[in-house]
Amino acid sequence: MAAVTTVKKLMALGEKYKVAQEEDFVVAVKTFVEEARLIAQMRAQLKADGLTVKKEYVKGRENLTAHPLIAEIPKHVDCANRTLANMAQIIDTRGERPEREVEDDLEQFRMNA
Repeated sequence: MAAVTTVKKLMALGEKYKVAQEEDFVVAVKTFVEEARLIAQMRAQLKADGLTVKKEYVKGRENLTAHPLIAEIPKHVDCANRTLANMAQIIDTRGERPEREVEDDLEQFRMNA
């Protein structure tokens, strides 16, 4: 999902629940989009590099190791999903009462490792 599209959709959701002007909500949207962009870049780099990389520990000796991004991607996915949970909490505590569960609206943005 393109960053601009994601921002528009999340801000429309904020408008729906009357929290789009809340500073915390706006910051959460920006954080989520930054994390989503970073995750996409890391996944593309991992796809280009492959799952393993060569590291030189001793001059002239190369060892095959797991790509460092394999460990980093889940950390950023967790951060993005926690940011979604934060948005849901902002909507629940400060927004207009939703007709259905807020998580249902945010589910489309959930990241997978």
